[in-house]
Amino acid sequence: MRAHSREKDEAEQRSPQRRAVGFADTEPFAGPHHLPRAAAGNAAVARAIARGRQDAPAEPRNEAAPAAGRHQGSGAVHIQRSADEELREARTPEQIVAALQKSGHSEDDAWELMRYMTSQQFPAGEGQADFDMLGSIKDASEQLQKVKAVRRKMAAPLMAKRWTIRHYTGADPNTPPGFQEIASTYDNAAAGRASEHTNVADWRSLGNIKFSFYLVAVDGQVPPRNWLNNTHWYAEWDLDRIPECWVSPDLLERMNKPMDADGARTAMQGAKAFRGTGAQLKELLAISAFGAGNDPASALDTAIGGAFELKVPDGLPVAEWHKK
Repeated sequence: MRAHSREKDEAEQRSPQRRAVGFADTEPFAGPHHLPRAAAGNAAVARAIARGRQDAPAEPRNEAAPAAGRHQGSGAVHIQRSADEELREARTPEQIVAALQKSGHSEDDAWELMRYMTSQQFPAGEGQADFDMLGSIKDASEQLQKVKAVRRKMAAPLMAKRWTIRHYTGADPNTPPGFQEIASTYDNAAAGRASEHTNVADWRSLGNIKFSFYLVAVDGQVPPRNWLNNTHWYAEWDLDRIPECWVSPDLLERMNKPMDADGARTAMQGAKAFRGTGAQLKELLAISAFGAGNDPASALDTAIGGAFELKVPDGLPVAEWHKK
C-alpha cells in the first residue's frame, strides 16, 4: 500500500523490484515481539489485549466466550473469536470504513487497527493463536544492540549525510498541490476522497490504512520508482524528527493470499520489517545500506529486500511544496 493524497493514489505505480538480501548484522526473526511505542499507542495495545481476553463479548461482533479447556501449546488460553463478517465482505473503501465504524474499531490508532484488520483477514483456526501483525515487525532498538562496533564506525560517513522522508504527488507541473497535510488512506476515505485506484486487497491483507507512506531520501536522492515520472512536487521532513515509524519492503505479494493465522505468521517470518523512532531507523538503515551500493538511496532497496517503504502513523503537516 502506498502513499495516498487527495490528488493521487500511488498504489498502482510502484516499482516491482524484489531482491532478497541480508539486513545489517541482525539475526533471523524467531518469533513475535511486542514492541515499544508512544504512550498513547501502548494504551491502545493494552485495550486491544484486554478486549481479546474478555470472558464474554460486550457485543457479538467482536469476541465470543473462550472455548472450555482449549489451550495453545504455550499454555495460553485460546479464545475463539466471532468473525467481523461485514469487514471481511467489504469490497470498497467506503464499505470498509462503514464496517469499522459499526464494529467500533474506527477510533483505533494506526497500530491497533492494523492488528485488528489482519487478525480478521487471517482468522485463527482450531488451536491457533490470533495473528498479530505487529509481532512480525522487529524492534529497531533491539536490532541495533546486535550490531558490532566496527559496523557502526564504517557507517558513520553515511549517517552524517542528511536523511529525509519525502511524499511525492501533483500531476500539474505548474500548480503545487492545494492541501497542507499528508493524510492516511483511512482519513481520505472517511472524508470521501478515496481514489478510484485504492487497492482494497492491500487494506485487507496488511491493515495499514491509518498510516501514510514515504520514500527515504539521502542527501536529496531517492530510490528509482517508475511512478515518480508522473509527479512534480514533494513535501519533505527530517527523518531524525519522526517520533515513530516503520519500514519494510512491499509486503502485499506475500500477504495477499487466503491463509489462516499460522499461515500468515509463516508468510511474515522472512520479511524485513523494523519499527522505532526515525533516528533509530536511520542508524539501522545506514548500517545496513553501507556497502550495498554506490547510491545510498537505491541501496536501501537492496538492504530491505525489495521496494523500500517508510510508514508513519496518521499523517504529517506540509510546511512547503517543493518543485521536483
